[in-house]
Amino acid sequence: MNKLNIVNKLPDAFLDISYRDIKQVFDRPTLVNLKGHKAPALFISILLHGNEFSGLMIMQEILKKYKDPQGYTLPRSIWLFVGNIEAASQGVRRLDHELDFNRGWPGTTEPDAPTAKLIAQVMQKITEDELFAAIDLHNNTGKNPPYGCISVVNEKNKYLSSFFNHIAMVFHTPKGVSTMAFDDICPAITLECSTPGNQLGIDKAVALIDDLMHMDHFPDKALPSHDLQLVQNSAVLKIAEGVKFGFEDEEGSFDLTLVANFDRHNFTQLNISEVFAHTTLERPLIVTAEDGTDLTDELISNNNGSISLKKSLMPAMITLDKKIIVQDCLCYLLEDYQGLNI
Repeated sequence: MNKLNIVNKLPDAFLDISYRDIKQVFDRPTLVNLKGHKAPALFISILLHGNEFSGLMIMQEILKKYKDPQGYTLPRSIWLFVGNIEAASQGVRRLDHELDFNRGWPGTTEPDAPTAKLIAQVMQKITEDELFAAIDLHNNTGKNPPYGCISVVNEKNKYLSSFFNHIAMVFHTPKGVSTMAFDDICPAITLECSTPGNQLGIDKAVALIDDLMHMDHFPDKALPSHDLQLVQNSAVLKIAEGVKFGFEDEEGSFDLTLVANFDRHNFTQLNISEVFAHTTLERPLIVTAEDGTDLTDELISNNNGSISLKKSLMPAMITLDKKIIVQDCLCYLLEDYQGLNI
């Protein structure tokens, strides 16, 4: 995996390939450089999580628009990183026992991992010249609206967010995420394009990328505050190690039973005392702040086995996929960016 494939053209098969068949086009992670009329180039990463395939569909739509007999007539040059090829071919987020491709960027806690060494090659190549912006395309496994994630709150990043949707999340963890690697390099955003294949998310991302390829510069004036709602990732909610968990509409006996359709709470306020799980244990959930501080006792109420929050917060990225819950988390807990203080 340590060897990065770098090419300056795309085979035509890329434009119609399924993510599960991506190995027919590239046999390993590949960085593609396509020249366009404008510089600096736009960096776009797709398939950092192998089963989040909207990014592939978005780039196929963009590239088909600018295809010509000689290749592509692009308004702006593009660096395209096609990430976890092997995981995509297997239809999974990542392979067991490998570092997540969106945890191996500069700032990662595992710089010696093969994934991190490969991504270091990507960063070295794409930063040889200036970049216009960096876009990382992702999906959620649970029901979420399309939204952007930024790690630095400045006017360019706010404009990037508002071009995509009216709500965006500010985050500083986990470490090693792609967007954070560009904090001091160029405007950067993660586009969470709802569930894989969701057409609204695809359409919004295509429109944003197309706009960026035509723009000469970002707007000079400040973004009006009513154009964008910023929320901040205040805490991450995980299921404690070893806890047997499931959902109300699922057969079986569990230590922790989450309410059915829990992901309907994404980007809606989860109010104090609103029960979202039942448990036979004293402490089945762990809540940590971005700096690692344990907030479980401050935020989680266990009233005779009925689990609720002690503070009204907004969940995001709730997933019902058990494997992803174990590999990553149950959800993030958000509140308004201004006046943040848990």
